Amino acid sequence: MDQSSDGETVLLPLVAPAPVVVAAGIGKQFGAVRALDGADLTVVPGEIVALAGENGSGKSTLARILAGAVRPDTGRLTVGGRPARFGSPRDALRAGIAMVTQELTCVPAMSVAENVVLPRFTRPAALARRRDAVAAATPHLRRVGLDLDPLTPFSALRQGDRELVEVAKAIATRPRVLILDEATTRLPNPERLFTIVTALADEGVATVFITHRLREIRRLAHRAVVLRDGRLVAELGRDELDDERISSAMVGRSLRDLYAKPKVRVGRPALVVSSLVNDRTPAPVDLTVHAGEVVGLAGLVGAGRSELLESIAGVRPREQGFVTVAGTEVESGSPRSAMRAGIGFVPEDRRAQGLHLDAGIADNLAIVWLSTFGRTDRHLRDLRANRAVNRFKIRCRDIEAPVSHLSGGNQQKVLLAKAVARHPRILLLDEPTRGVDVGAKHEIYTFIGELVTGGIGVLIASSDLLELIGLCDRVLVLHDGAVAGELPRSRATEERIALLSAGGKVT
Repeated sequence: MDQSSDGETVLLPLVAPAPVVVAAGIGKQFGAVRALDGADLTVVPGEIVALAGENGSGKSTLARILAGAVRPDTGRLTVGGRPARFGSPRDALRAGIAMVTQELTCVPAMSVAENVVLPRFTRPAALARRRDAVAAATPHLRRVGLDLDPLTPFSALRQGDRELVEVAKAIATRPRVLILDEATTRLPNPERLFTIVTALADEGVATVFITHRLREIRRLAHRAVVLRDGRLVAELGRDELDDERISSAMVGRSLRDLYAKPKVRVGRPALVVSSLVNDRTPAPVDLTVHAGEVVGLAGLVGAGRSELLESIAGVRPREQGFVTVAGTEVESGSPRSAMRAGIGFVPEDRRAQGLHLDAGIADNLAIVWLSTFGRTDRHLRDLRANRAVNRFKIRCRDIEAPVSHLSGGNQQKVLLAKAVARHPRILLLDEPTRGVDVGAKHEIYTFIGELVTGGIGVLIASSDLLELIGLCDRVLVLHDGAVAGELPRSRATEERIALLSAGGKVT
């Protein structure tokens, strides 16, 4: 407000803050693949922008251009109102742009403190004294909620703590713009990261947040920018951030069509678990999955969902109890016995537990057919791999392409193809759509529907409550390793599942 010469109060117009980053008409081509085709993005100080889109839409390429890791072929970039041309990530850091990438970048042999302060060093000189590194890193480690010895080797940390160190390292550069590319996929509880990002926004730091999880966009973003085929196709304001609009913009179809659970007549028991106890599930667990049925496992982090699936699949030994598949008993701690009995298993961490990243698609799929000293016929190997690529719509250069070069959704499809290669009677799925875009989710859900229509039983553990509600005939909820309750499809709601997960009672 101001006053005129005659003393009247005058309301001055609000002035929007000047953008901290403007990317206009950005184009990038890798060989014959056009990753970006005139993409635009504007970010203002203190804003949290969700960058959404399917795998292959150009999100990560645009983020890497902003962070100096990739040079654009066309378009212009301005930072703080000045033209910018980055030749390296260090150039972007100097301009105030830091990025936490999908892949960990910390040095495993270094301590946590040394990794946090590493971006400060501009030439290959000796790092600062340990005492100085600890003093510089400790405030940033505390900010991300890590209460640990800063001299701990990075390699000794758990997966979620490693991700938080990456965030601390980015924050330590005091950025004007923080880019988070799928940073929540390795966190057991992303709420701490959300608190950090919100606090940074209050301090004027802008965040570009890339995630496949629609609920995280609703939870955190001020607005969403949606890319499809390398172009900006939608900008959604805070009051427009609902799953239906985001999904429709990303893939061009309604969210109502996403969960395709067919009506299937339930058959005989395919899996029977009796009084199962393992090292992480102390209370005896009993459950049954019938042929043609999808049963869900819900529960908070640490409730024992993954451990239960691992014990059924023979990966984790049982301390007591029995597992039978169509009447055949599965030996404790024997994945081979589980496979012979008819169990297919998709583990939670596809990169660490399920796939050989440096091997091709064909070799990853061939593993399930190998005997101890057996050899695989190459023609048969290739025939099976090509069939799997076509059946699962795996987008790849060829069947020899290393799976590390595939997108997350396509890696997950390879893992699914591997799990069903020997025609199982029961399929165990642990977080089957984690880190997977909406389009690939729809394809995975459709395939699950095809399996149950064919008489296979499915047991699925997921932290996505809408996924469980949309897919499952029944949902079993675990609390502290015990079954806290069972909800039929007609009574399975987010509220009831959350209440049972927290140890409450549902009437």
